[in-house]
Amino acid sequence: MREEELLSVGIDIGTSTTQCVFSRLTLSNTASAFSVPRIRITDKKILYRAPVRLTPLLGADTIDASALEAMIREDYREAGIAPSDIKLGAVIITGETARKANARAVTQALSRFAGEFVVATAGPALESILAGRGSGASELSAKKGRRVLNLDIGGGTTNMALFVAGDPVCDGCLDLGGRLLRFESDRQTVLSFTRAMQRIAEDVGMVLREGQRLTDADQDRLAERMARILEEAAGLRERSALYSQLVVEHGLPEDIRADLFTFSGGVADCVYGLSRNSADFCDLGERLGRAVARSRFFEQERVVRPNETSHATVIGVGAYSVTVSGSTIQFKNVQLPMASLPVASVPFQSPSDISGLASAIEEQYRIFDGECAIYLQGVQSPDWSTVSDAAKEIARAMAEHEPKVIILREDMAKALGQALGRLWPKDTPFLCLDGIELMYGDTVDIGAPLGDGRVVPVIVKTFAFSQDAGR
Repeated sequence: MREEELLSVGIDIGTSTTQCVFSRLTLSNTASAFSVPRIRITDKKILYRAPVRLTPLLGADTIDASALEAMIREDYREAGIAPSDIKLGAVIITGETARKANARAVTQALSRFAGEFVVATAGPALESILAGRGSGASELSAKKGRRVLNLDIGGGTTNMALFVAGDPVCDGCLDLGGRLLRFESDRQTVLSFTRAMQRIAEDVGMVLREGQRLTDADQDRLAERMARILEEAAGLRERSALYSQLVVEHGLPEDIRADLFTFSGGVADCVYGLSRNSADFCDLGERLGRAVARSRFFEQERVVRPNETSHATVIGVGAYSVTVSGSTIQFKNVQLPMASLPVASVPFQSPSDISGLASAIEEQYRIFDGECAIYLQGVQSPDWSTVSDAAKEIARAMAEHEPKVIILREDMAKALGQALGRLWPKDTPFLCLDGIELMYGDTVDIGAPLGDGRVVPVIVKTFAFSQDAGR
């Protein structure tokens, strides 16, 4: 079995902090000598975790790109790794920072630190899911058979995702984080605060002003109210008007039900009592973490500490596995190759899933802002009625979206592709592949057809360090 070792880097530019992690991945061909090669990640090791540092800003709306690049270069030097050594990785910009005026330009500029980057500006829905996978909440739900809600509490936002059997079933985001209120070095004099923090203060009968001094009791009142908002989001307390004011895009369903809770993000270490030098950030993060630790979340031993907390989003965002599609592909008028296409997973394992296919696909297009490949497990040896009914749902949901890319695990791409071709206008470009196993949040590069168009090479950039959660 031939093995190859690759160096990978992940960079997460968040509201409060920027993180950089270097890892070594071992890729192996796990197929037999007489089979189609199947390359998988068989080993992974974190080589260097750079210090967590404040994200540099030039102003309220602009990232200091030069200072950020200098920080990343310093991380490379400290790790003893040259940018030319890196074969794969990701730059992800998240939280409030994703809303900065030059966010996309910054991620594109930083992508030159490696040869093959996944470069993304993650919106709240996608960030919620990535954090839940990186923390281990997804695996915990799959292995324990429990409904696991992960709350990723950062500097500016809290991203939440509920996982059932390893898959995300809903997500939500709140304008709530440890850095909504910042202090001078004395940790009592108010330096700045956000509109969301002002609303929280008003709710507890306080009026915030820059330059005023807040006592420990004042700060605890604010942190306690923030913790109660998180309880409201998780269904542990009746929701208030303030909760509605703090929702970003959308919140979790009102009937949300979770068996277990996990916390990740910069504030999570304070929740679990793991923080070191948290006072250096001169914000409300440490008090918020302690308030959560005293909250209803912990009353019934339903909280599990995941393997990754503050590094949940950044760990493993840049791993590859390379595979080849099955021999029953279908494509028409599509331009190949395609690079860095995010993957959205939609349940489809039996005919009973067909009725919900269209709405599930439309929801994934919402999360990924209309540009993604739709991944379906598919049905083993389906009859034509099953294929035809599924095609009608898929065709309706994908009608207005480009590119039209469907990827299946089961061997049914040609039949499904033929059915779709009859439902769309003749010149509609689309691609239907099978024989590929993906995870939610993967990114794929699709190459030009090989073997007289019978197979298509696919590079799958997957999340390598989504480990089990638990003590």
